[in-house]
Amino acid sequence: MYLFKRCNMNTELMNEFYMLQQSRSNAKYLDILEETIYSPIQEANHKVTSWMYKRGNMLMKLEHKAQLRLNKIKRKFLK
Repeated sequence: MYLFKRCNMNTELMNEFYMLQQSRSNAKYLDILEETIYSPIQEANHKVTSWMYKRGNMLMKLEHKAQLRLNKIKRKFLK
């Protein structure tokens, strides 16, 4: 009976050790994924969205200026 408990205890310890190793490797794997995949994608996404925002702002200002000029021309020549 004592031998069975001891063997069972060893098996449990081995299982816990295996689970600990797996959790560490999983954390390491997640860190590697974070560094190599997620961070560069996030940086690229930020660059693209900021570029699109700036370009959209520029186009909106350009359109506003064009509308003002068109209205000025209409007032000047179409009286």
